[in-house]
Amino acid sequence: MIDFRSLTEADFPMLCGWLNSSHMRAHYQKTPITIEEVQGKYSERLRPSHPIHCHIACYNGEPFGTLQCYLLRNYPDFASDIGEHDGIAVDLFIGDERFIGRGLGKAMLRSYVLNVVPSIFPQDSKCFICHAKENMIAIRGSLSAGFLPCRDVIEGGVESLLLSFDRPI
Repeated sequence: MIDFRSLTEADFPMLCGWLNSSHMRAHYQKTPITIEEVQGKYSERLRPSHPIHCHIACYNGEPFGTLQCYLLRNYPDFASDIGEHDGIAVDLFIGDERFIGRGLGKAMLRSYVLNVVPSIFPQDSKCFICHAKENMIAIRGSLSAGFLPCRDVIEGGVESLLLSFDRPI
């Protein structure tokens, strides 16, 4: 039972704890982050007019991960880096280590692109996710969720694999 809710300010301490977890160092949050930095980065994303939509994933009501989605056309530099200018980018991580290795990453990603993303961007059907090539766990999870490999790209100076998902409209 995975459900999603919008990120709120009350989630910032939990998010900060997740981002500072040892398992986040390898691929997502390479350096420690303060609660002030989390507030600075995510507060603006709480505004309805902000182009990035952030959500918390819950398993049986317990928060365990975060996801976000945004239109590629709103981020032309990133779109150029990955060679796609239309569609939706999706990012995610499991923050609570107790939920790693249970198949929840692929389940939350698939449910998110099929159930949450269409309510935000009903006109776009193609979703993209990018993982560092060395992050085989994330790549396997995205493949299991139904994403297909597109091509190798350089994201933020890191050799990465771009994957896509075409959801039915």
